[in-house]
Formats: sequence, C-alpha cells, structure tokens
Amino acid sequence: MSVHMQELESVRRRQGRFAALVVAAVLTAIGTWLALPFGIVLLTQGAMFGLALVGAGIVLLAACVVAIVGAARARVAPQSLPGKANPAFDEPLPSKNPDGGYSTAGMKLGSN
Repeated sequence: MSVHMQELESVRRRQGRFAALVVAAVLTAIGTWLALPFGIVLLTQGAMFGLALVGAGIVLLAACVVAIVGAARARVAPQSLPGKANPAFDEPLPSKNPDGGYSTAGMKLGSN
C-alpha cells in the first residue's frame, strides 16, 4: 500500500474515532440529564433509589467529559514524526534569473 493510501486510511480512522466519541458524548450527556436531576429529587424525598441514580448520573457525567476530551484530541491531527534532516534547508539559493532586477546592488536608483 502506498504512503498516500496509508495516510488516507489513517485520516478515515481518526474521523471514525471522532464520530464515535461525539455520539458517546451525546448519549452520556442525555443519560446524565435524565438520571442526575431525577435522582436528586428522589434523594431529597428520602428514597434510597435516588442515591443510585445520583451515582449513575455522576459516572455518566464523568464519561461524558472523557468522551468530549477524547473527541477533541482525536480531531487534532497527530504531530509529524521526525525524519532525516534536509541538508539544503539553510543553504542560500542563488537566483535562477541571470538578469538582475530593479533592486540590483550598485544601480543607485533614484540618483541623477
């Protein structure tokens, strides 16, 4: 498989991971929204089932935060890996145009 196809497959996997984490974040947020307030109401009325709902709501809230952070990290492209140094990177390149331009040294433009 060529390098380009590997990169394309990597991008597709990252997009799929991002989509799955967004769906997980939405589902856990809905679960938190349903469980936590109802559990608090039941807990204030003295029902012990409210404690279980509050616990489940807190766990779902933590899962939602983890899914959101994971989706944000999956959205960002990974850093490139270090490779071999380019020996010509810091080398000055002479102009390929043998005719000078208007800013050629020694032309003394603007003087009469």
